[in-house]
Amino acid sequence: MKGFAILTLLALLHLPTAAQERIYEKSDSIAIEQMLRRHVHKEYRRPGDAIIAIAEEFIGNPYVAGTLDNGKEEPLYISCTKLDCSTFVELVTAMAMSVAQGDTEFSSVCRNLEKIRYRSGVRKGYASRLHYTSWWIDDNGKKGIMEEVTSKTAGHMTGRLELDFMSTHPGSYPMLKDDKEMQTRIEMLEIPFRGIEYRYIPKELLEGNKTVLDIENGDIIALVTTIDGLDVSHVGFAFWQDDKLHMLHASSAEGKVIKDKKTLYDYQKGKSRQSGIRVMRLKY
Repeated sequence: MKGFAILTLLALLHLPTAAQERIYEKSDSIAIEQMLRRHVHKEYRRPGDAIIAIAEEFIGNPYVAGTLDNGKEEPLYISCTKLDCSTFVELVTAMAMSVAQGDTEFSSVCRNLEKIRYRSGVRKGYASRLHYTSWWIDDNGKKGIMEEVTSKTAGHMTGRLELDFMSTHPGSYPMLKDDKEMQTRIEMLEIPFRGIEYRYIPKELLEGNKTVLDIENGDIIALVTTIDGLDVSHVGFAFWQDDKLHMLHASSAEGKVIKDKKTLYDYQKGKSRQSGIRVMRLKY
């Protein structure tokens, strides 16, 4: 019996624990806390200034896609060394929120990240993640974290959402392809975002300066796509250089986080399936 008890104890020690609800490297948690301490006592005039300062710390870090697909139970994944465009924007935003809160603990970034990434700020499995940027904009607006400011720019246009890409392309998503029930759940969440209007700034206007574009450093920019069933194909942060709008983002083409030398106008001009941008501004 004693031997059985020891074997049972060893088995229990290897079961998932509450701590494994978060997936991260210790080196990343240390790096994040160090960055928080560097920024927490600085006096930023506006949230966007803190956003850019923090985002610049990640320049050169590798682009890695698909890091959030760690099972349908959806553990909270956090990394500062493996970033795609969405996880980069979310992490920097969560860190800027922690700085504004005066908190330098890694746990505060985890709390803020969970609030940003999941519907109503509650992580309850794969379907609770705000997979579409339009979901993300809507939900974080309702939570009071940010507001969409696209319509502040004169000349903005109106489009119509028809979200169904995930439910019609389940093979493109590891957590969906063999799960009919999850496909149905995602489709039910897509339906309210079909046929509704949204506003965007057409890419032809992006050649304008600050007198034309009501966009500030650190605003979140979402690149609107014409791909059927999809809303946005890329996200990043806005910054101005020589009175031209640029993007600080995790670039799949460059394989890393970059402060793009191309203007956003030139970037989108070469993308036939991008029609313009939506713009969000943090409120915290």
